[in-house]
Amino acid sequence: MATPPGMRCVPVHLETGDKVFVYSDATRLVLQLRREVPTQQDILAPSFKVAVALTEGEALALAAELLAVVAARRGARSTTPDEEPD
Repeated sequence: MATPPGMRCVPVHLETGDKVFVYSDATRLVLQLRREVPTQQDILAPSFKVAVALTEGEALALAAELLAVVAARRGARSTTPDEEPD
């Protein structure tokens, strides 16, 4: 799949095999989620590609929420003496 002309594409490959793509240029910011499940693997599992356009404020709110969740989880793990930090 080709990146639209003039746009930057940053792919993030997830542990599950799913992918997140961040497309951007000087005026647009798009978050795209992709999941591809071969029919032979699971005939009932859905495959999809969906994208949403984000404003700068929405992107910052999403980034802040993700950072807050990860920081809280890492903080909770560091208080457990049995586990080593990532």
